[in-house]
Amino acid sequence: MHVIERAGSGPTVVCLHGFYQSSAYWAPLSERLAAQGSSALAPDLPGFARSSKEAGPYSMPALADAVAALLDRRGLKQVILVGGSMGGVVAQHLTIRHPQVVSRLLLVATGAFTADPAGALAKADVMAAAPWNEQTVAPIIAGFFWKAPSDDKVAEYRMIALQASQAAAVEAARSNANLRTFEDLEQIVVPTLIIQGRHDKARTPEHGAEMQKRLPNARLEVVEGAGHTPQFEQPDSFHDIALPFLLGR
Repeated sequence: MHVIERAGSGPTVVCLHGFYQSSAYWAPLSERLAAQGSSALAPDLPGFARSSKEAGPYSMPALADAVAALLDRRGLKQVILVGGSMGGVVAQHLTIRHPQVVSRLLLVATGAFTADPAGALAKADVMAAAPWNEQTVAPIIAGFFWKAPSDDKVAEYRMIALQASQAAAVEAARSNANLRTFEDLEQIVVPTLIIQGRHDKARTPEHGAEMQKRLPNARLEVVEGAGHTPQFEQPDSFHDIALPFLLGR
């Protein structure tokens, strides 16, 4: 599994990317953590980006187990876990399935169930039948942002999306549509911070509030002026909220 890594003396923070994304989506956070002396590790999840050739399965629980195995191979007994979008779903499954591994949890622009599973499954069917090109991935990339970034950035994010295995993306999308963690959130007892973008239509602040009520030890923060990628859209506001939590300050 491909990873980007920043060495430090503090606890390791592991960052999991979302659907059609890669470790690059957590590079700015990794750099800021390293500047504060913390270690950071961000994998490309199996089936995505530079891990596109990694064997499946690519369901949410299977991706969680793959990350747990990666941590075990590296001798990381306990980490601080960050997950964005689909990566946040994987992070929930990892924390529920391997609770001893996670000391605290940051969930970004994510959810515990899909509001319209039938609609999400229909979109996965369309994705499975479509040619694997920019036209296929463009609508999902556009949905990451409240206000579109520069054309150069959009092109970069589309290229990252197209690095994924189409079969892996379809399997992950179907799994995410079908599975729920909402009823199991009470099992996540570690300190948890939920960050949602004010204008995120995929994972709304209201959904974050529902999750907060189910989690025994959680708080919710909403980033103004952001959609589904608050770490890119409002980086200063996002990092002002996230870094103290991750660094235990």
